[in-house]
Amino acid sequence: MYIIVILMWVGFVCIHSLLIDLRFSDWASRLLGRYSAYYRIFYNLLSILLFMMLQKYTKSLDKRFVIKFVPPLTILQFGLIILSCLIILWAFLSYDPLEFIGIRQIKEIGEKSTLPKAITEKGLLGIVRHPMYLATIVLMWSLNSTKIDIIVHTILTIYILIGIKLEEKKLVKQFGLSYMIYQNKVPALIPFTKRVE
Repeated sequence: MYIIVILMWVGFVCIHSLLIDLRFSDWASRLLGRYSAYYRIFYNLLSILLFMMLQKYTKSLDKRFVIKFVPPLTILQFGLIILSCLIILWAFLSYDPLEFIGIRQIKEIGEKSTLPKAITEKGLLGIVRHPMYLATIVLMWSLNSTKIDIIVHTILTIYILIGIKLEEKKLVKQFGLSYMIYQNKVPALIPFTKRVE
């Protein structure tokens, strides 16, 4: 059972990585032409659908918690869950939400791209470069968990850490020196770990 779960989730993260990879998305853009504007929203919907299907299946396999927060630790658990959700919302609003979802790309079919060409360093993005990843890790490990949950959370945590490295390469390629300066100023995942000079 555990091997099947591992293979399914590893398969999910591999598909997720392939679809967001620049080489694949560039190839898809050339293939789809003007309809490539729909790629981002397709990617998001497919990722959500696959995630929900996998989550539903894995939750059905095991109901016995091996990590269970009990009072007074439930106060800490509740605080971490609320904080994580607020950070995810704040991070989402720190980007261009319409671009993030894929709606702006569709609205601008046939127009010259007006997508942002600068790095945002305001608010939350001035504290940590990948706030959604940080919040997702904290949220996952703040939940009561079965053995299968622990396996899934471990796979997703490793995927996030690898994903950060790959995304950073893509962002350096996209933004060049300005992103490298941003990397030196703002920590990737753990806030307040860069020394201010």
